[in-house]
Amino acid sequence: MAERRKPASRKVSSTSKPSSAQKRPLARRASSASKVSSTEKKTKEAQVASASNASDDEFVIATVEDTISTTETTTQEVSAPTTEPVAKKAPATKLMGMFLQDPSLPKLRGNYKFPLDKDYLIATGSSRFTIRDTNEGGQPVFASPDWSKQEDLSFEHFEQNGLVDNPAFHQVNVFGVLSRTLDLVEEEVGHPIVWKDGGPLIIRPHAFEGMNAYYDPMNPSLNFGYFNSPFRRAPVWTCLSHDIVSHELGHAILDTFRPLYLYSSDIDASALHESFADILAMFAALQYPSVVEYIYRETGGDMRHPSLITRLAEEFGVGIFGAGVPYLRSALEGAKYAADTPKEPHVRSTIWTAAIYEIMQKLVEAIQPNASDDTASGFAGFITALVKATHVLKGMLIRALHYTPPTSLSMPMLARLIYEADARVYPTDSKFRDIAKEVFTARNLWNEKIDLKAPDIGNVFKELQGADTRALMRALVHNAEALRIPESASRFLKPRLITTTRRIDKVKEAQGTTIKEITEHYLEYTYEYSQMVSDFLSGGMSAFTVYGGGTLVIDENWNAVCLAAYPEPIQEDPAGAEGGKAAWKRVREEFDKIHGGSIQRTLASKDENRSLKDRPVVPGCPFVIQSTSTGGYRLMRRCCNLHEHIKGISVTQNGLADL
Repeated sequence: MAERRKPASRKVSSTSKPSSAQKRPLARRASSASKVSSTEKKTKEAQVASASNASDDEFVIATVEDTISTTETTTQEVSAPTTEPVAKKAPATKLMGMFLQDPSLPKLRGNYKFPLDKDYLIATGSSRFTIRDTNEGGQPVFASPDWSKQEDLSFEHFEQNGLVDNPAFHQVNVFGVLSRTLDLVEEEVGHPIVWKDGGPLIIRPHAFEGMNAYYDPMNPSLNFGYFNSPFRRAPVWTCLSHDIVSHELGHAILDTFRPLYLYSSDIDASALHESFADILAMFAALQYPSVVEYIYRETGGDMRHPSLITRLAEEFGVGIFGAGVPYLRSALEGAKYAADTPKEPHVRSTIWTAAIYEIMQKLVEAIQPNASDDTASGFAGFITALVKATHVLKGMLIRALHYTPPTSLSMPMLARLIYEADARVYPTDSKFRDIAKEVFTARNLWNEKIDLKAPDIGNVFKELQGADTRALMRALVHNAEALRIPESASRFLKPRLITTTRRIDKVKEAQGTTIKEITEHYLEYTYEYSQMVSDFLSGGMSAFTVYGGGTLVIDENWNAVCLAAYPEPIQEDPAGAEGGKAAWKRVREEFDKIHGGSIQRTLASKDENRSLKDRPVVPGCPFVIQSTSTGGYRLMRRCCNLHEHIKGISVTQNGLADL
């Protein structure tokens, strides 16, 4: 049986050129050159056997390694993964300091090892990210140094030269967290993430003064706020929160993979966007041994107890709600799945987040049944089990992204695709995916009726590798019946034929070890479909453009193995285009039931302000209505609002969701 192992990595390449800046946004701030108080220096924590010291037969936490510092706290160094053979001499790197949580837990700190031999640093940017220290309007906020000319960007350097109140550290911190978190994703998808505009993603660490942070999908960028809290003496900088930075990056990654989810009318699509961002923040935190140790101390190894990992953005939450309030328990408390409730995307996201966390909990128990023993061996077992469970679950979830339809997605469909994708990678080892299936079933997230059967047309596209868009469109039209595309589809959008080879498994053999490679091809197709909505103000009808499509998964021999289509077909549907028509009817009925009233009231209110950052005209409506250049309207998902998200996923019995 193949042993599950860590996938190899890929790197990205593009260009960047950040801007410079100089202004200070908050009056209440200490000098950027202030030293760290001597009271922060504590007795060195007892060193633990970290996963990075594991043998070849053990799992490791990505590429995290513990280093014994000469200071009285332990700093972790995080390497970018590489596919290159191990060199005799260590590759050139630059340490970039970062908090592993936020300034409220100052002992959880580390250094990202930026690989100078694999990427470049120009000013405050690389091929993947560009730091622009400007506000939302492009006006300079703080000066941006040239990192290529600075020898020391480590946490230890900033600890001596200004840390929490030093904007230069803010820039380095957000860059380091983003880089390491993106490494985790690229390890699993098997190729570099190329952002929507083709260049490095723009990062604004001081974009505005306010209790918020957001990803802007229309002008791809991550924008972080800052604020003075009545519950804290010092300002809260969202760019210093590992959870917040990773969460917003999650939105950017999913939007890059599936940009049309922005226009999805499915109640689950927006919720999954929020949940994916939360789960990525959780995976990103669990790669660090010191964070795992902290969790063990909080829980005693029992993942059913609240811990650091079940609380999102702790400093941010305290800054809003005050100390002592359990403002987030979404990873522990989530309702069972229902098709129509709850409607609000942030609240609904807890359904999926709680399911994924329960799967992790059960994986830990299955891997190391005695992980909660309060002994040295129990502690070591907990570390091993949590590291392996994180690695397995991260791979299962992220690899399934390639299987998802390009236009929309429901939670039960994603549950099925996670199982399908894992079965392709580990066909003879179903233990972990069976645990996931048990959790999905118990939470009403498993729908066996969803039809994933693929038509036998894989060889049609074998000859179209490298073909232009027109050739792919012609092939789609000729095979529309097999792909469940209804005859009334008004227009095809640009299809894509993608090939990915992943280095997944280290397989033990008599003569040594080999790396298992899996090649898959993905045909992604999208079409426009018009639906009419009554406008009770004018008495007429308004046309809305919606998007259908699918992903045909094809194996290395060009055999089609899975078709994930939207609207989602069920086994009782007729075959071919008639089945696609029946699926659209079912989706429309569900949409009218859930959102029909709020959409009509939004139309009636003459919604002129269509900014994705604005509050909805009708409270609770997750959409903005946008006019299209071809006439009619389309729905757009509103931007992630971090403040709303924290409230939405908070424990309702504490009254926070109503704040």
